[in-house]
Amino acid sequence: METQNETEFEDRHWLAIETSGQIESEELWESIYALRKLGTARVLSKALSWCKDPAPFRRSVGVSILAQFGKDTKAYPQECQAMILAMIAKEQDPEVITSLISAVHFRELPDAAAWLISLAEHPLEDVRWRVAWALPIPNMRDLAMVRLSLETLLKLMEDSEPEVREWATFSISITQEDTPAIREALLARLSDSDFGTRSEAAVGLADRKEPRAIALLGQHLRSDRVGELFVEAAELYADSSLRPALLGLKKWWDVNPELLDRAIAACS
Repeated sequence: METQNETEFEDRHWLAIETSGQIESEELWESIYALRKLGTARVLSKALSWCKDPAPFRRSVGVSILAQFGKDTKAYPQECQAMILAMIAKEQDPEVITSLISAVHFRELPDAAAWLISLAEHPLEDVRWRVAWALPIPNMRDLAMVRLSLETLLKLMEDSEPEVREWATFSISITQEDTPAIREALLARLSDSDFGTRSEAAVGLADRKEPRAIALLGQHLRSDRVGELFVEAAELYADSSLRPALLGLKKWWDVNPELLDRAIAACS
C-alpha cells in the first residue's frame, strides 16, 4: 500500500512529464527514472493506461517506464511483457517504436525478435541503429531466429549511416559467434571511414584472433588518432609485431597509460 509521500512523489513526476511534452527532455527522463524506481502498482496501472493512449507521446512514456520497472528493473514481468508485445503488433509511430525497441532489449523478449528484424530497413536512422543495438536478444532459444538476427546485423554493418554501422559492428563483436562471414564483415569494417566502426571491428577481430587484421591494426596504432579500443585489441592479440607501434605511442598517447603498458607487456 502506498504512503501519502509516495503518492505525492508519483503525482509530482507525472505532472513534470505532462508539462515537458518532449520525450528527449532531460527533465522528463529524470521523472521516468524516478517512476521506474518507485515501481508501485499505482505507477504500473497508469503506465499501462498511457501505453494505450491515442497520443504517441504518452505511449512512448508509458512503454519507457515499463522497460525497466521496479528496483530490480524486472518487476511485474507478465503485465509489462504482455503490453509490450501487444504494442509491437500494431505500433506505427517512429517515436514509440524507438521506445519499444529499448523495452524489448531491456526486457529481453525473444518473441519480439522477428519484429526487430523487420525494422532493419526502416527509413529512419534512429530506428535502424537501435535495432543494431538491440540484436541479438540474449538467451534466445530459436536457433533460426538467432541466425536471422546475426544476418541482419551483418547487413546493418554495411548501412549508409556510420552510427548504424558502429552499433552493428559492436553487437556482432561481442557475440560468441565466429563464422567466416562474421570475420569477413569485421575485416571490411576495420577499413571503415568511420573511426568508431573501425575501433569496434578491431576488438571483434582480436577476440577471434583473426591473423589477417594484425598488420592493419598496426597501421591504425601508428596513425595520429588512436583510441582505447585499438590498444585493447593489441593487448588481446598479444602479438610481438605490434610492440613497436605500441612503444611509439608512449611518446604522446596519454588516454589510458595503464592500458598501454599492459598491451606492451602482452606483446613482448
